[in-house]
Amino acid sequence: MKRTSAELKRLSRENLIGHWGLAIGASLLTSLIVFALLMPFYLLFFVTGGGMVQFMTYLLAILIIGMVSVILQCGISRMYLGFSRKQGAEIGMLFGEFKRRPDRYLLGCLIIYGISFACILPGYLCWIVGIVGGGILASLIGAILYLIGVIVLVMICLCYSMAFFFLVDYPQMNTLEALRQSAKVMNGNKGRLFYIYLSFIGWYILGILSCGIGMIWISPYMNQTYVNFYLDITGEFDRMQTMSFSQEQDFGNMI
Repeated sequence: MKRTSAELKRLSRENLIGHWGLAIGASLLTSLIVFALLMPFYLLFFVTGGGMVQFMTYLLAILIIGMVSVILQCGISRMYLGFSRKQGAEIGMLFGEFKRRPDRYLLGCLIIYGISFACILPGYLCWIVGIVGGGILASLIGAILYLIGVIVLVMICLCYSMAFFFLVDYPQMNTLEALRQSAKVMNGNKGRLFYIYLSFIGWYILGILSCGIGMIWISPYMNQTYVNFYLDITGEFDRMQTMSFSQEQDFGNMI
């Protein structure tokens, strides 16, 4: 059974009842950690005036800290999975994925980074060459290649969007298998996920207009919805529903 965006959002609001404090605290702690790690490199680059060495150091720091952020976010995803499954959750889960073969997440990040560069870089370079050289045709071709690269990248990202959920759910699964499983379950579901992303644009704008304060509540809501989408397309929600119905029947027979 494929649940609509509205149904998944309703389930997400129900899942977060009694857990808002934990979800918000985990998100804020993650943001503070990333900010604290990145700030020294930011100061090194901008305060010193910035040279090529400082720029490359800053860029490398962004990539590495981005990987750390992904692992922390996967810890948060484990929390949200606990909310959906009516299991226990605690703030310590934020750091739990560092103990569960974090190399899998690092490899996943590197693969995504590689795909992103492969899709975007050709058009970007051609566009820059056209602008610097004053070539209108080269600039136009670069812009078209860049647009095509973005579209291809979006499709690939949608295809592999569930990979990190699989890595969280199955500690023994390797990165390539998680990517394959994601592509399998996302077959026929990419449009659904893209629609869910679009449905949050209004909320995202509201969060920006509130100077980011609104994102404190919006971010957990969005993340819980994405987790529930994962549970929906993998069929777990249907299994949970069937199990609940069976237990109700058993209880009724006992009475």
